[in-house]
Amino acid sequence: MGTELWVMGHVAGVFGVRGELRLWLDNPDSSWLYDRPRQVTLRSPDGVEREVTLQARPGAGRRVLGRASGLQTPEDAQKLVGWQILAPRDELPEPEDGSWYVEDLMGREVRTVEGQTLGRLVEVHQTAPVEVWEVLGPEGTCYVPVLLDRIVEVGEVIVVRQDGVVQGE
Repeated sequence: MGTELWVMGHVAGVFGVRGELRLWLDNPDSSWLYDRPRQVTLRSPDGVEREVTLQARPGAGRRVLGRASGLQTPEDAQKLVGWQILAPRDELPEPEDGSWYVEDLMGREVRTVEGQTLGRLVEVHQTAPVEVWEVLGPEGTCYVPVLLDRIVEVGEVIVVRQDGVVQGE
């Protein structure tokens, strides 16, 4: 496996009676985990890592289900709920136009169309139905819902519309 690991999502729950996992993938439309089994690293909230072979498949609705090596029972799978799914960056496909990997954006400067510096992107919150970017800057924390009409440009600097920014407390 490559040395630089990127977060692809996390284990959200258990599915069925054979130790399958419910997955939350940051990019559920990518075929990377669907087309064949992949070697990934699972990382617990306290930093323990475990390498597994994982293959995902679509479930009902927006669900994504996964089968990981070494899991046979729901009890085995339950122990991995909340663990991050990490993959070697050098094995991932390049993002399509208008798409990006969260890891690529972390630490980038965020400005409004008018040129006001809001700060740097420090966290991405995966919420339904839309991601929310947390930006820490001179005025404190603000949040930017990732909606196509609010995000103007994603480059070395991220440019957003002011009316899409929510000030934190």
